[in-house]
Amino acid sequence: MSGKKFFDDLNYPRGFQRSGDFTITEANVLTDKGMGMHLLASGQREPMTSDEQRFVSVCRGEVPASSVEEKVWMKYLNRITQRRHIYTICDAPARNGTPDFDTSDSSDE
Repeated sequence: MSGKKFFDDLNYPRGFQRSGDFTITEANVLTDKGMGMHLLASGQREPMTSDEQRFVSVCRGEVPASSVEEKVWMKYLNRITQRRHIYTICDAPARNGTPDFDTSDSSDE
C-alpha cells in the first residue's frame, strides 16, 4: 500500500506495541501498512487493486471486515474514536465534599 511507516503520536505516543491495545502482529500491520490504509480511508489515494477497493468499502461500512488489515484498521479506528472508561479502585470522598459513609461516633448517643 505505501512504503512509509505509520505512527500516531497523538493517540499512541509510545507506539502501537506499547499501548496494550494491539497484539504484536496487529501493531506490526499498523506500523508497516497503516500509512497506505490511512491514505485510502481518507480518500487521499485512489484504490488501485480489488483488495484496496474492498478496503475502502469496509471503511465506508458497506461490507464487513474480513482480512487482517481490514480488521486491524477497524480496531484502530474504534480505539481512537471511542471514549475510554478508566476504572480505579480507591476510596474517594463524595462529590459534595461529605463522605459516603456515616462518620458519627456511636458512643456519643
